[in-house]
Amino acid sequence: MSVALMAQDTIMLQTVEVNADAIRRNQAEQAMERKMDTALLKRLNTITMSQLLIQHSPVFIKTYGPGGVATASFRGTTASHTLVLWNGFQLNAPTLGQVDFSTIPVFMTEQVALKWGSGTSANSGGLGGTVNIENTQHFGEGLLLDLKQTYGSFNSFGSYITAGYSWASHLLRVKAYRTSSDNDFEYNNIGVIPHQVMKQKNGDFVDYGLMPEYQWRFRNSLITVVSWNQWSDRNCPQIMPNVNSNTKEYTENGYSRNFVSYKTYWQTGKIEVKSAYFYEKQHYYLQTYADNGMPATTINSKNDANVFHQIADLNQDLYKSWKLNAKVQWDHEQVTSNNYDGTKDRDVLSFYAAVTGKVVKPLDLRLTLRNDWVDWASAGFFPTATLSYNSMFVKGLKLNAGYSHNFRNPTLNDLYWNPGGNPDLKPENGRTVDGNFMYSRKFGGFSVDGTLGAYYSEVKDWIQWVPTTYRYWVPENVATVIAYGAEVHLKLNYFINDWNFSVSGNYVYSHTTDESGQQLIYIPWHHANAFAEVKWKTWNINYTMEYSGERKTSMNANEFYGFRLMPYTLHHVALGKQIRKFNVEFKINNLTDVDYMAVLWRAMPGRSYEISLNYKF
Repeated sequence: MSVALMAQDTIMLQTVEVNADAIRRNQAEQAMERKMDTALLKRLNTITMSQLLIQHSPVFIKTYGPGGVATASFRGTTASHTLVLWNGFQLNAPTLGQVDFSTIPVFMTEQVALKWGSGTSANSGGLGGTVNIENTQHFGEGLLLDLKQTYGSFNSFGSYITAGYSWASHLLRVKAYRTSSDNDFEYNNIGVIPHQVMKQKNGDFVDYGLMPEYQWRFRNSLITVVSWNQWSDRNCPQIMPNVNSNTKEYTENGYSRNFVSYKTYWQTGKIEVKSAYFYEKQHYYLQTYADNGMPATTINSKNDANVFHQIADLNQDLYKSWKLNAKVQWDHEQVTSNNYDGTKDRDVLSFYAAVTGKVVKPLDLRLTLRNDWVDWASAGFFPTATLSYNSMFVKGLKLNAGYSHNFRNPTLNDLYWNPGGNPDLKPENGRTVDGNFMYSRKFGGFSVDGTLGAYYSEVKDWIQWVPTTYRYWVPENVATVIAYGAEVHLKLNYFINDWNFSVSGNYVYSHTTDESGQQLIYIPWHHANAFAEVKWKTWNINYTMEYSGERKTSMNANEFYGFRLMPYTLHHVALGKQIRKFNVEFKINNLTDVDYMAVLWRAMPGRSYEISLNYKF
């Protein structure tokens, strides 16, 4: 009898994680940053980073469709103005200066944070913003085993495995995945006359990756070794008007990103020293054929990039609430390409310091200064400042304001592409002022978290490729670009008994023009997303909406209406059930079967389905 009573009184509680570093950070450090919900990342870890940002962030993603390139536009800037960091190391390719978010599986990470304005001061290049990707581990958890299998429309497969063991002082973990799809959906081709319903051809792809990790914790120190390896083989479908042309087009890409770090703590601070070697291989092939079957045009582009990163990062408590963060970083980039005249190298040495603390009880201040040396020539000093006021009159209300000064180096393609590279290019020079109101409160089982912000940016010496009379394009510092806009974020949660209700959403207005006064191409004036979820015991159902406003695809003020991309709204739903250690979920994407284009003349899938099965030990 006593055994039975004890069993009835047992209550299984959800795991609660407490991060001491986050608690100690002052308000000014958090003013220009937003971390993605870790529970959301775990549930959505079979999608790509591009899908995550489209549906759950204020970042606009320009996507060429499943298996195609997906790049970010943060606060009305271009893909090369969005800096992507993995555990503190820059992922932006030295060739193009941008990141394809469709090649980053959410599965390979545990934390994603967005930073903007003065929050990007620790690194150069993030004139629009920064996406920080982190890997985190926990000791003492024993056997680690997590298996996922997905299958969906267009013969799409996804297999994911996490395996390892977590001791009290050691952790060994391996992640591996493989995704593939025939990507042969039907679409309405409006690029031919008469319009026709067609099935996409030459769109199949295979992506796979492997990430082994090891950590050793001893005394007040931690050693980490991680190797992130991925390969991607993708065929490229033709644009709508050329769908009947005889063409062979594909990409073969792969990379290996490896780092080792040593971190040691003491009562008032910590220091981390880390070293990384990144290798990236890019191969693009295009062959067009004449009517007689003979090759007409051939492009066979091959790039091999080797990048070395060395970072020393110090955090030290000073007097009372004041803290110091100082960082020294050296990056060496080396690219061998059949598009360059020989191998090209670049060295960037950076010095960075930040001081944060309370000026008075409700007012926090953060000041930073960075100096970069590019090929041993100083790029100048770049300061930022952030003020954060914690309201004494309205509980949970914070007011933040910031100023930032940043720059972006030309890419190696900008400097050395043959023909067209321009070694005389100047770095882009950007200044931003921004501010926001943040409100966060809990009322019993109800919580609210909201942000209302605005920004104004000026980027001088904007780099743009322009046509010449010699039938090739050349990059030039063409203009000063002004970007301003507003952002809204809202998240509501309500718990009652076995029910959990959650609603969140983002809306962004972006106005980005050069000296002609025209909105830059592929930057929407409006975009938004929303997410709603209901959980009851072991069941959950969720709804996702994504909206993209009108976008220009030509800098011509009198452009033909057909070169404007019309607004579209997509709806997605999913139903899931937890059965012991198994979780099964069924998804419907593009529920209303919307016919749309995200990029001019690129086909996008209509309604599609996916089922996933997850086993976690």
